[in-house]
Amino acid sequence: MGPLELSAEEVRQLWSFIHGDIMDGSMRRLLRASLGLCPRHTWAYAVVEVELWQEGAGVRGGHQPFDVTVLYEDLLEHVAHGLDQKSSLLHRHPDEVLLPVGPCRICQDMASPSLPGLRMGYANSNTESLTVEANGLAHVTAWCRETQPIWRNRVCPVCDPGRAEGDGDPAMLCRFHLAERRPLPDQLRHAVALRLREVRGRMRNLTDSMTDYGAPVGAEENVSWIEAIGFFAGWGLPLYLAEEPGTAEPRTGRAETEHGE
Repeated sequence: MGPLELSAEEVRQLWSFIHGDIMDGSMRRLLRASLGLCPRHTWAYAVVEVELWQEGAGVRGGHQPFDVTVLYEDLLEHVAHGLDQKSSLLHRHPDEVLLPVGPCRICQDMASPSLPGLRMGYANSNTESLTVEANGLAHVTAWCRETQPIWRNRVCPVCDPGRAEGDGDPAMLCRFHLAERRPLPDQLRHAVALRLREVRGRMRNLTDSMTDYGAPVGAEENVSWIEAIGFFAGWGLPLYLAEEPGTAEPRTGRAETEHGE
């Protein structure tokens, strides 16, 4: 049993989602309200894109999180802006930006009544075959292990089973464990906002590197998408994947066209 084991219907929904939904303005507003997807489908979204998208601009030429970085650049700024708000009658509790308003889009679609007839994959793709490939986690595992020396010390200290309780910088907490500490002191809110904008800046460079005219990037940029998703969905998956085969137990996180122009 792997750490996610996506179903064929999850892969079908996510593969369709990747092919255009986040570029819709009304969908982006809904995703800001819900802070993206639930933890499972946030990591699944990255897994499906990285594992299945075989062609693209940039050094890797595919198997990279282009749509993921586009969405999470937007969400990082949304949360950072909210945390930086001053307390007022309009913004009595700025840290409420850490709480999603609305359901996960994929969970919602999965719960919809099934329509009669065959459920076709995006552009008549073979969903069963894509599901096997996505669950292999080959490219996501390689990316997590390659960047582990950088992100390992940036893991949310509560998500990290190797940390003693109370250890670590509270500004590194994921959104779930920050939300548990509400109301947050002003100093902590601003420190988290600063960190999120720093991650966003590196991730923007990563996004550019995956387009035809973007410059290559280094390890700090390559790790940025893992940091961003770790903040929104918890660190369970990269911690699991970074372990050597056979040494890790699954942990639950609280957690065909060119990409780019």
